[in-house]
Amino acid sequence: MSEFVKVAKVSEVLPDSLLAVEINGQRLLLVNLGQEFYAIDARCPHRNGPLEKGHLYENEGIIECPWHYYRYDVRTGKNLYPRNVYPADLTYLERDLKPLQHYRVRVEGDEILVEFHGDRKE
Repeated sequence: MSEFVKVAKVSEVLPDSLLAVEINGQRLLLVNLGQEFYAIDARCPHRNGPLEKGHLYENEGIIECPWHYYRYDVRTGKNLYPRNVYPADLTYLERDLKPLQHYRVRVEGDEILVEFHGDRKE
């Protein structure tokens, strides 16, 4: 069963910025890209780097991990780098290219809500 959980106020997440929040024991990043809000895990799936200390390329919707410079689309969680430079024939490298976990977001007035599915992430 899924539910939307209030995690922050719109006014707390400045335009083109990140805000780290903890909800249900999990650390998430809220991203405000031109008043469109996204929620992603705060840890890089490569080696658990702290994405809140990473760089947000707000014009492109990309977050870069400060540890190994892995890049992810905050809207979809898709790995953008190094996926774009790995040779297709080296399939064993796929293990390092996990997507970034992302969550559905809903805004109601000044409240940002994130959808959770029990213990399962979407």
